[in-house]
Order: sequence, then C-alpha cells, then structure tokens
Amino acid sequence: MKPRALFLSNEIYFDASKKEGGVRVCTEEYLALIEKLFDVEVFKVSYHISFTYRLRVKLGLNIYNDYQPEQYAKELEDVIRTKKIELVFLNLSNTAPFAAIIKAIFGNQVKVILCSHGNESGDYLHEATRFQKKNSFFRGWFSSYALGHMLKKEAEFRQKGLDAVLTVSPVEEALENWLGAKQVLMVPRTVTTQFLTRNPVAGRVGFIGDLSHAPNFFGIDEVCKAIELLPSYEGVNLRLVGAPEAVGERLAAKYPFVNYLGYMDNDSLQQEVSSWTYFLNPVFYYSRGVSTKLAKAFGWGIPVITTKIGCRGYIWRNCDPVMVDTPGTMAKAIQELSNQSESFEIESEQIRTLVTSIPDMEENSKQLALFLKQL
Repeated sequence: MKPRALFLSNEIYFDASKKEGGVRVCTEEYLALIEKLFDVEVFKVSYHISFTYRLRVKLGLNIYNDYQPEQYAKELEDVIRTKKIELVFLNLSNTAPFAAIIKAIFGNQVKVILCSHGNESGDYLHEATRFQKKNSFFRGWFSSYALGHMLKKEAEFRQKGLDAVLTVSPVEEALENWLGAKQVLMVPRTVTTQFLTRNPVAGRVGFIGDLSHAPNFFGIDEVCKAIELLPSYEGVNLRLVGAPEAVGERLAAKYPFVNYLGYMDNDSLQQEVSSWTYFLNPVFYYSRGVSTKLAKAFGWGIPVITTKIGCRGYIWRNCDPVMVDTPGTMAKAIQELSNQSESFEIESEQIRTLVTSIPDMEENSKQLALFLKQL
C-alpha cells in the first residue's frame, strides 16, 4: 500500500472544459509523477477575487496574494490529520503562502514541497523591462517596488515554510538555490509518443502557441521579421496555430508568408501538423518554465527547429534537433531546410531516435523517491 500525500492546486487546472495550456500540462505531469509513489489526495483551492485584489492586479502589485490560505486552514488540518498525510505538494509558485499555514499547525511533522512551474520574478522582470511599453502607467510606476517585494517573498517562502522545491529546468534549479531553497530537484520533461503518419509539404513549417503569451508572440514575430529580411522567402509557408484570433490575423496580415489557422481541435491539429516539414520552437530569452509544446512535437515525431534556450528542461541521450541561436539563423534554417526533402526526412528519423532516449515517468519517479528520503 502506498503512503499518502496531498496535492494542493487551483481547481481551474482540473477543468476539462478549458483549453489546454502549459500550466495545466505541467500540473497533470506533476500529479502523475507523485501518484507513482503516493496515494494522492487532491485539495482544490480557488482565487480570492475581491475589489482590492483587482486593484492590485491593475497596479501590478498582486504579489503572491492570489489566495487567502487562512480560509482553508481548518479544512486542510482536518484532511491532513484524517488521512495521516506527511507530505504536502503545492502546485505552482503562487500557492507558496499555504506553506506557512500548514507549518503553523503541524511544524516539521508535515513536509511541504513546492511544485514550481518556473520562476515568477524572472517573468515579471521581462514584463517590466523588455515589454515596458505595453504596461500601464501605474504598472510601470510601481514595477521596481513590486519586483523587489516579489524577490523578497520568494526568498522568505523558500528559507522558512518550504522544505523543498521541485522545478522544471536547470536554469530554475540554479535560481531556486540562489533564493535559498533548502532542497531542490529538477524534474526532466517526459514525452508521450503518438508518432504521426507524415506527409510533409515542401516549404511548410509551423508554430503552435498561445499568442497572448509574451514569449510566444515575441519569438514568432522576431522570426517573421527575420524571414522578411531574407534575400528571398519564396516558397516559405509558415502555418500559425493558436489564439487569440485577433493577434493571429494581425500577424497574417503583416507577413505574406504566414497562414493563420486559428485554434484547432486535436484531430484537425494532428492532420495539419503531419504536413509540416519542421515544427518551430522560437524561444529567444529565458522566461518562466519550459516549452511544453516542444514535447508535442517530439511526441508526434515531427522534425524541430529550436533554440537551445527552448530545450531547457528536456534531457535526451541520442541525436539532436536542428539548433539555432537567433531569429536570423532560424529564418535561414527554415529557408534552407524546409525545401530539402532529404534533410527533413533524415531529421524525422533522428527525432524518433531522440525521443526514445528521453527519461520516462518511471525514471523520474525513482529520482523523486531518492530525493524525498533526504527531507
């Protein structure tokens, strides 16, 4: 019989009616990993939406106050005592304030582990600098204070209430240590294989992503700018999948080689992707977490053109995808490789070899078991 553990998470990540996103994917993977070792009690919480909260969001001052943990204190205590739980996993960094509530009741009898999806303050830093023109006057005005307050909070959570942090990439493993986390384990990405029957069309490449997410929009827009600067982009057809519609249509209107396909259901998406010569993963700066869409491409057996940054969190032992460093080199690779049938057929075989060398959930669970014994 497995020991028991509690997995605390926002209820929205269990709502199948909502579109799949990176946070939900990571939530499901963390839960599946923990369930390899424990009989898991899922404890669902929800945001505390009030006038004050909305005002803080508008001003850019919503620093780790998405929840009111004290409202859940009695219910948490009852579940932990009744189920004889000794390990609590908190899903996503904004649930870190729950650690103090649990520790106040149980002390060191219950260990609290944060399942981080990525560094929050790093993303805020990009928002305050790289994308400062998109911020309101008030968010820009308060950003320096907010960033300092956020970093201080992150360090306090790790140095006091949290016993350990699970994270998703080597970069964030280093950041967690820098913030003062007591114990840190990077959990490598896993890939579920569903190799597609390929029918690639020369010159056709594609991108899938939430176009309202700043790193996604920045990445694909920079690549499009670079393609436009090529001596010739004749034959290049960049297929764009994702929402919101207004952003996708704006990109298609701006760049003649872009075809915007909107949001697609899984069956239609797989049929579309099977016609791509390469899947694009244009990540040009370190943002929170990992590229979950890269796992989709690997799992489908689609050749990939990616940056090294875009592969963070993934480990493999055989072969490599096509690696580039800049929007310019990605544009050049698209132009050269997407029209060479021999090239993308070889890459297709290599990607399938690569996927077989990626650690699976079983391997990750063994590493987690060893890690938890040290707590």
